[in-house]
Amino acid sequence: MFKTTQIVLLSCLLTSVAPAVMAAPNAGGRAQPVSPQAATPMPPTQVQLRAMSTLRLLKLGQKALSAEMDTQDFVTGLDAVKIASSRGDREATRLMAKIMARHQIILGADDRAKLERRFRFEALRGASSSVLAVANMYDRGDGVPVDTKKAVEWYLWAARVGHERAMAHAAYAYGTGRGLERNETTALKWLEGVNEGRQRSTLLEIGWALVLGTEGSQDMPAALRFFERAAQIQPSTVYQVALDLERGTRGVQDREAAGRLIRVAAERGDSAAATHLASSLASSSNVEDQRRAVQLYGLAAEDKTNVVAGQSLSRLLALRPSGDLVADIVAALEKAAAAGNGQALIGLAYAHAEGIGVNPSPEKAAALLQKAAESGFPEAKYRLGLMYKSGMGVSADLNKAIELFSSAQASGYPLAAVALSSMTAPSTTGSVDDGAKASSEVKENIVK
Repeated sequence: MFKTTQIVLLSCLLTSVAPAVMAAPNAGGRAQPVSPQAATPMPPTQVQLRAMSTLRLLKLGQKALSAEMDTQDFVTGLDAVKIASSRGDREATRLMAKIMARHQIILGADDRAKLERRFRFEALRGASSSVLAVANMYDRGDGVPVDTKKAVEWYLWAARVGHERAMAHAAYAYGTGRGLERNETTALKWLEGVNEGRQRSTLLEIGWALVLGTEGSQDMPAALRFFERAAQIQPSTVYQVALDLERGTRGVQDREAAGRLIRVAAERGDSAAATHLASSLASSSNVEDQRRAVQLYGLAAEDKTNVVAGQSLSRLLALRPSGDLVADIVAALEKAAAAGNGQALIGLAYAHAEGIGVNPSPEKAAALLQKAAESGFPEAKYRLGLMYKSGMGVSADLNKAIELFSSAQASGYPLAAVALSSMTAPSTTGSVDDGAKASSEVKENIVK
């Protein structure tokens, strides 16, 4: 065990250094004792572990169940339970099987054949974790020849007594044909008793095995059915699968399958998938495609973190589409703005400023920009600054305009620097011209 070796070496090193540290003189020339609280307890060595009682070893082994794999408690606990199991302690053998199942590890025992016999002995006496441990050994060829059929027999045994991880293995075997004949219905049946997180991961594993043919057969239609089932649990993971298929990042590229999964993820409410699908529909000349794009952008923009969807709705509105599509866009912006999407607030402000789909109201536009600015959107600060500069929808206030431009510039909004320089540069026109120019700036820049 590499980690154990490291720990033993570190223990020897610290032991040799400790006397020198204790003997180091302090400022007064006397030896400075080390505080017991400051000393870090050293992990027991293999020799010390072998000298411990089985009961004490079991207590150390229990810590390995809940500890992270990269911690000292896990390393020491695993070594302790191995020693206790080698003494023939049945509780230790069962505990070792639980550790293997929980952490998905190969123990690397010196005599794996003996370990397999001990697991088998406990399995025959009803220890489901030991049943799973034997199945894993045959599945991976860990100390025994690889035998997928025998592994599945053991997985099914553990699954029938209610072991969740074994149920997931049984589902994978039926879904991919690993060790038995494929049966999609039976695979899904086994997953009914598994928690959602494991269900999702198993469905994705089955899907990718069928896409890539890692278990011997490729079947894209079946893979898509498993992926779609996973989308019912967490659509965002299936959107990632779609991107991988679209780009071919895992060795198989299938844009048609990717498009299908993007639609599924979007329909299931994934914001990124909805934005992706809407972008492909928005460029269509078909009015119904454009209407669907607006609906999807609207749903996506209700996720207040999805600024792209909010921006896209605003751009569609700026194009002033014909028919009743404007009303759909404004309605989508209103819902997204109510959900707190800052870009939707900015787009809705443009609608009120220009009277697109609503009655013109610079005051309402300013109020919406104020709300977005308070949420920290630099673009909203810039646009609100233009309104204060021109007195459009608010009382003209050059100091307030400069404050907003400065804040937007500090946040990296490029047009704010231009606006600031124009206000600090020497004026060459009359106040009437300045006001007209500023008002024009608001209208021109509100959708820039």
